[in-house]
Amino acid sequence: MSTKPTAGPIYSLLPAIFRTRDAQQGGQLQAFFQVLESQSEIVRRNVWQLYNDQFIETCAPWAIPYIGDLIGFNPVYTLALTGPDSRAEVANTIGYRRRKGTLIALEQLTRDVSARPTMVVEEFRRLVTNLSLRDVRPHQDDTADIRSGHDLHDPRGPFTRLNHTVDVRRIAPRNRVVPPSTSPDPVPLAITLHGSGRYNIPDIAIWIWRWQSFRITDAPAFSIAERSFFFNALGSPTPLFQQPPPELAPFTRLMSEADVPEPVSRRRLCTALSSFYPSNIAIVADQVLVPASQIIAANLKPNDGAACRVPSGKIAIDPELGRIQFADDLPAPSEVRVTYSYGAPAAIGGGPYQRAGNVIPPQSPLLHAVVGSAEFPTFADAVAAWNALPPGSAGIIFLPGFESFSVNLTGSNAIQITSNCQLLIAAAAIAGSDATPEFNRSCVTLRGVIEVHGAPLPTLPDGTAAPFGQVQFNGFHIAGELRISGDSPCVQLSDSTLVPGRSLDVYGEPTEPGEPSISGSAIGASLCINRAITGPIALLASCSVRILNSIVDAGSPYCPAIAGIDLASPGPVLHIEDSTLIGRVWTSLMSLASNTIFYARLSRNDPWKAPVWASRRQTGCVRFCWLPFNSITPQQYECLPPDAASEGALLPQFITRRFGRPGYCLLADNVPLALWKGADNGSQIGVYQQIQETEAVTNVQIRSTEFLPANLERGVFLIPSHPEIEKMEEPVSYVRRRPANRCGGPIDFDQDAPFGIGIGLL
Repeated sequence: MSTKPTAGPIYSLLPAIFRTRDAQQGGQLQAFFQVLESQSEIVRRNVWQLYNDQFIETCAPWAIPYIGDLIGFNPVYTLALTGPDSRAEVANTIGYRRRKGTLIALEQLTRDVSARPTMVVEEFRRLVTNLSLRDVRPHQDDTADIRSGHDLHDPRGPFTRLNHTVDVRRIAPRNRVVPPSTSPDPVPLAITLHGSGRYNIPDIAIWIWRWQSFRITDAPAFSIAERSFFFNALGSPTPLFQQPPPELAPFTRLMSEADVPEPVSRRRLCTALSSFYPSNIAIVADQVLVPASQIIAANLKPNDGAACRVPSGKIAIDPELGRIQFADDLPAPSEVRVTYSYGAPAAIGGGPYQRAGNVIPPQSPLLHAVVGSAEFPTFADAVAAWNALPPGSAGIIFLPGFESFSVNLTGSNAIQITSNCQLLIAAAAIAGSDATPEFNRSCVTLRGVIEVHGAPLPTLPDGTAAPFGQVQFNGFHIAGELRISGDSPCVQLSDSTLVPGRSLDVYGEPTEPGEPSISGSAIGASLCINRAITGPIALLASCSVRILNSIVDAGSPYCPAIAGIDLASPGPVLHIEDSTLIGRVWTSLMSLASNTIFYARLSRNDPWKAPVWASRRQTGCVRFCWLPFNSITPQQYECLPPDAASEGALLPQFITRRFGRPGYCLLADNVPLALWKGADNGSQIGVYQQIQETEAVTNVQIRSTEFLPANLERGVFLIPSHPEIEKMEEPVSYVRRRPANRCGGPIDFDQDAPFGIGIGLL
């Protein structure tokens, strides 16, 4: 490489005679000017940056608060979804003020500060009033149109056209006495968001959607019968969601029903089929796209084991169940592939979202297998090729797109993990001629049992054990079980779902409730779960489990969620952060528990000493968690409830605990405020702390007041907000036996049983 200095702009300004003489003498002057040139470039860039710092679009991050202070901007919580700074909000502040008091300004503001779809509704326009002949509004009826199923489906929602009489109660949150900071606040969240009223002259309603819509493309449908299918490859009911369009430019137009992540109802699909099919929902039968003329909307809810009869030549879609039914006179398709969107509060578990941050490809892999290719037609073939490699090797196995595979990797077919080896097994979209993997737009479904077997670790010359090997699983839905056996394997599970109950039936109920999703007899195994959903974990006490941003669901608070391999002995060493556990926990040691909900209970005559039980309490820490007061744990710090008397008032309240529902494990609006703001950073406790929902709602409450029209007040409403109506056990009578609980005695229930005087006589 040449080290001869190049002539810069400053040096070229010198007279030619000096440059010629300098060249004859070795170019010392040119080298000196080169140093000056580099320093002048630094000064020039700094001058340009100082000029750019005068504008919010181009300023450095450190200048944003100063520009905001110059225009009177009030800072709020910074959200990860809006970026590390509030540049967009500061940039739009002048636009907000120019449009102050208008709906479009209020909608844009709430959308910017919450990073969520929002909608603002003037409730006074829905009042039943005596119309003036100078302002006739024919669309404003005084009575409800019983033929309008769209309005009657959600009569109090943001899109209803029903009018109401005046509600004298206020829509604004009530004024209340805040308890001292030393005691937790048991007040429900809804009281701090809005009042009891909705329809009055000064009322403005701000709606915030908590769902996100995730798109599945070209995935195999799950076959229930010869002509009946589920969109979901897991074979369970899944409500279909509409896919909102790309984000609007600021101050373009008001939000409509098509701009938010809403579930598609049967009536909407029937009346506006062209809006959903085939752009949002599509069916390909035997490699041919089904035309829209063949599609109808229907209620395919099973009735005595059979769905409704579909008209001749038609294909029925039930968007509320995610089900497909072909007419009896149509030939049964050999393959059905679907495109649809589903709803979830966050990117947790297996899904088509960006997962590259959790994938660590091994260096210099000896194996690079793509399942479905000519060389590796099945997953078992790729695993067999990996097992044939020498110990200490590195390998990558990719499973493409949204495919579904049946597996039985047990015994001699198990995944072998040797000392110092690295194996990545991930779902990926293989793009381009160079087969570059993209860790989004993919989520593979695996059905069956996967066993990871750790080979015995050799002893090094210095007498220490050799480094352990590790395997990564990323981007899967696993309807089955993950077994860990052998000697000290390291298993990492990220962005994946191990179905609680192992699999689901056509009603969405677990087929094996309470059975562990991760189990095994491995000695000294290490398990890391990140941004995942799984059922119970049953491992030896010599193992260690690290859980981050995940859900562990035993199906019932009475069932063991983490315990030993027999579910009746101490389980592995536990480190858990920012997660939600449903079920009892018995660990040998709880090294750290932080910002986690332990939703657990003891059944009657339960042999366990406590619903959350750590055998060794001398070490470890439990901080900013919710757990039953009678738990046996290491030292607790700022945990809920503080005493037994307040446990009932501070119980977690969920939208639903049913896996597969859009509001799965999401806190409801009747959750105590102490839980909603109980984490170490002031956010909510549990798995959804990562989406900063508490901060987003607080931002809307702070900023919306400034831009309300004069003399109006607002209430904030969440979608979804109320707990779903769960299926309750049938009442007990003298002619019917009480059903036995799978996790407790014969009189324990999964659901909260009614209590009171004489309840035992039922």
